[in-house]
Amino acid sequence: MTSRIFFIISVCFVVGLSNSAFIDEIYKCSISDNDCQKKLFHESLNKISKTGIPELNIPPIDPIHLQDVTVTVLNLVNLTLVDGVVKGAKDCVFTKYSIDIEKGKGHNILVCDVVIKGHYRLRAASPLIESVLGGSEINGEGKGRVKLDKLQLEFIFPVNVVRKDDGEIYISCDYEHVDQRLDVLGGATFAAEKIYLGKQDVSELVMKYLNDNWKFVIKSFGQVFVEKASEFYNSFSSNFFDSVPAKNYIIEDLAPYLKD
Repeated sequence: MTSRIFFIISVCFVVGLSNSAFIDEIYKCSISDNDCQKKLFHESLNKISKTGIPELNIPPIDPIHLQDVTVTVLNLVNLTLVDGVVKGAKDCVFTKYSIDIEKGKGHNILVCDVVIKGHYRLRAASPLIESVLGGSEINGEGKGRVKLDKLQLEFIFPVNVVRKDDGEIYISCDYEHVDQRLDVLGGATFAAEKIYLGKQDVSELVMKYLNDNWKFVIKSFGQVFVEKASEFYNSFSSNFFDSVPAKNYIIEDLAPYLKD
């Protein structure tokens, strides 16, 4: 669920802006100037955070509204965010930003403080639950909140230069072959109400366990977050990237980098 935040800001993030009302405010960068591109992408992220880009069918990104998003973990826990929001995307910071056209590789690392909150539904059954709570199954539905401090997302992906049927040159990111990693550098805080073991409300006990063992929880559930991050990253980024030729945001003519 955290994922929707993340890959709104990617190597392809800003390209769509050049077809929008922001075009007059955008400056071009050299393909070799990663610092310039990083600054441009971060500034653009802040500009569109509340309005989105209607011309490219890009919704606002902070907050991001989620509805009926379900995550299944280890075939044991089914967690659905029935209706909620994710906040923090506009303040994500690149700690590394690199696009190497000659080597055909992009490498981005982002750090974000993220809050996810809303109406959740939970169904879970496992030996771990029995060992901690004395019962084999818990159910919950109510208000929940997760705060992730310094959530770090790392993406390494292939990058190509292509000419499309319109004759224009585009930078293409290969989202099907992304090496992705997640870590929480600061900490995680969980809060939820109305979690029951049978008829007993065990919300406080469950939250204490999660907060005391947040590293284990993130390690166990982290891959799910990474997969969701990649899924939404691809969707958002492709809306930007496929819309605008490279000439609108890159100084150099990229024709020499075209592959036969």
